[in-house]
Amino acid sequence: MAWPTPQDYNEAVQNPRLAFADPELQVGRPELTPLGLPRAITGGFASVYKLQCPQRTWAVRCFLRQFHDHERRYAAISEHLNRFRLPYAVGFTFLRDGIRVRGQWYPILKMEWVQGEPLSAFIERHLGNRSTLLFLARRWVEMVKALQQASIAHGDLQHGNVLVVDGQLRLIDYDGMYVPALRGEGSHEVGHRNYQHPLRTESDFGPYLDNFSAWVVYVSLIALAADPGLWKQFGGGDEALLFRRRDFEQPEASDVLRALERHREEQIRSAIALFKSLLYLGPRDVPSLDGQIAPPSLSGNQVSGSSSSWIDDHVKPGGAVAPVQVAPEPAVPPSPDPSWILEFVAPSPSVAARVPFKNSPTPERLVVTVSAAIIVAFIVWMPPLSPVGAGPWLLGILPLVLINLALWIYRYRSDASVRELAPVSARLRATDDKISATEHTIALANREKTRLQEQKAADEARLRNELKEAEAKEKKEIDACQATLQSALSSIKARRQALNQQEADALRKIQNDIGAKVSTLNGQIAALAQAESTELANTLRGRQEQHIAAYLRQFSLQSAPISGVGPALRARLLASGFHTAADVDFYAVQRVHGIGPVRANAIVDWRKSLEARARSTMPSALSQSEAAAIRAKYEGQRRALEDQRDREQSRQRDEAEKIRAQYRPLSERLNEEENDANAKTQAAISEIRARYAQQYRAIRETLSKLSDGTASRLREVDARIAEGRKKLFSLHWEKEKLKRELKPYEGIRFSEYVKQVFFGS
Repeated sequence: MAWPTPQDYNEAVQNPRLAFADPELQVGRPELTPLGLPRAITGGFASVYKLQCPQRTWAVRCFLRQFHDHERRYAAISEHLNRFRLPYAVGFTFLRDGIRVRGQWYPILKMEWVQGEPLSAFIERHLGNRSTLLFLARRWVEMVKALQQASIAHGDLQHGNVLVVDGQLRLIDYDGMYVPALRGEGSHEVGHRNYQHPLRTESDFGPYLDNFSAWVVYVSLIALAADPGLWKQFGGGDEALLFRRRDFEQPEASDVLRALERHREEQIRSAIALFKSLLYLGPRDVPSLDGQIAPPSLSGNQVSGSSSSWIDDHVKPGGAVAPVQVAPEPAVPPSPDPSWILEFVAPSPSVAARVPFKNSPTPERLVVTVSAAIIVAFIVWMPPLSPVGAGPWLLGILPLVLINLALWIYRYRSDASVRELAPVSARLRATDDKISATEHTIALANREKTRLQEQKAADEARLRNELKEAEAKEKKEIDACQATLQSALSSIKARRQALNQQEADALRKIQNDIGAKVSTLNGQIAALAQAESTELANTLRGRQEQHIAAYLRQFSLQSAPISGVGPALRARLLASGFHTAADVDFYAVQRVHGIGPVRANAIVDWRKSLEARARSTMPSALSQSEAAAIRAKYEGQRRALEDQRDREQSRQRDEAEKIRAQYRPLSERLNEEENDANAKTQAAISEIRARYAQQYRAIRETLSKLSDGTASRLREVDARIAEGRKKLFSLHWEKEKLKRELKPYEGIRFSEYVKQVFFGS
């Protein structure tokens, strides 16, 4: 059956009492457009209608495509959501026979109507309000964490499916939702293109499904909080917040990524560095917002477990997220502590929060004071009046300077804050070294991949060239065989044409000699038959004329009922020789005195009427005796001519057969010669093809082995690159965390220490 269209649903929803099976929906009133028609929110998979019922308002989701497992999927989703009762989910009921369209029942989804503001509209309305957007980002992190704890993936996190209701987030549209009961299945959709990984397919279906879109929205929120002008600059609100699919597909050419990488705020630069590093990962390798990457055993449709929760450390319980229990899933090793990520939505550390030097500068100041006094006394006692006297003066001062410097260095390095800073700095340097090493490893792997691909392309080109050359040689040899065959066949054809011409000439000579006699005899026989037919017809016609004349002679003009012809005229007619109807002739009768054209026509009409009666009784054929006599007259002549013709035809056939028998062996020899030429050529071509088939097989086997071998090595290289990129993300994550650990130690530098010695803290 044809699935309903949006127009079909519009027509059905106009009359809820007849359209819906659900009693509550039957008494509902659909929201209408200014034209008085039901207002529909139509997407790629469903048309949604708002129905105001007496007790509450419902959203009715009418599906635009048929899926055999709709009911089973929604049952699994409903059961899982009811178990965890997340505040972000909307209650719904799947109704198999929900709406009647054109007399047929179709399923619908009856959902709670959420009166909220789409995420993009809320963001646009609060552009410039940094605290509101950062608060929304924190709520976003809380929601994503809650979904992960419940082993749920929405599958299509985007501006249209996230509503802001009184500052809280609510999710709608669960067509692509993943819950553990659906593990191992595929998705019916791949989500909004501007929020999903560009390589995502319908086979990507697991708890990792929201990781990429969660990053897209989170980074967009903190970037817009820092710089509202980005919204207008990069077309926010036009089916996107900041990023679009092309930014994910070609990050190096992305204007928005380039702008964020150069942003004035270090936190934004750090966040975009992390975000950009995950763009090179596969859909299943993208980490969640806590930085966790599922191990290979849990990729695909497996469910990642919980990690050490930075949300639990930094999101204070306030009733926003209900306590949940994670569905039993395979355990995943905990990821490094990711608590620093929330600093993106928190104020930067103040100067007062920075770590001070722990050592007192008093010893250094005492030594500096004593050293300064000694130097002053030394200068007074031995002023450097000449270049010759400067040497002893410098030798006296230099040890004091070196002693002070050594003391400062020792005291600086022994400071507790410096000792606290050292291992973190060392880890940061080590992490930088690891990042460089990993980038170098990835670069080497990419170069190896490029080399393998180029080598594969070169080898394939060489082998394909060999294949083409072999095909060209084979064709050349076959063409040569066929050319030789054509030459032989042309010669045979010419000789056959000459032989056929000779045979035709001989047969034509017989035709001209004997055939002419046969034709003459056939003409005589035909003429004889024509004469017989003519005599039969003439004899019959004579008998018929005699019958008519005899019949007409029976009627006298004297007693004929002819109008206008009286006794006087009859007497004149009799005197002129017109006694009976047989004597009447139109022109002859007019010559009788007193008979004009009118009376002549009357007399002739009388005669014609009598003649018509005579014709109705006249004989239609000769008697058998008369016809037999005439036929007998011609039978002897015809038989003699036919016998003579038959003898000539027999002689003609005999002579023609002699000629054909004379030329038949010659024609057969030509046929044998032609068959031999074809057979030899076909055998030669078969030998050529068999010989080259071996070459083709060898080349293709080499090509297949080359392709398989290179593909295997490329898979190994790709695996190394993928692992390297995962590691690179983890290292960037660790680096950003260490940088934030070092933030309070920004004042722990030797130059600051020297300033403290001389000028105090």
